[in-house]
Amino acid sequence: MNPSIIGYTAAIFLVISLLPQLLHTYKTKKVNDLSYLFLCLQIITCILFLIYGALLEEVPLLLANGCVLLQLVILFYFKKIYS
Repeated sequence: MNPSIIGYTAAIFLVISLLPQLLHTYKTKKVNDLSYLFLCLQIITCILFLIYGALLEEVPLLLANGCVLLQLVILFYFKKIYS
């Protein structure tokens, strides 16, 4: 099996995993259950994985963590404006 297929499949599932939370937060405007600490740790994690992916030149890591970082920044923005 081609390892790239696994990487891209994992990337798709990683990006999809935050979409329900984004949509729910946007619809309900409720952010009390979102922790700033959680969001900050996740953002740092994505940045580190982006650096790691760049060093390894692994496109699936770069795509997935770039998309997730964008989603987390949007959630952080929602937390700020809806709090």
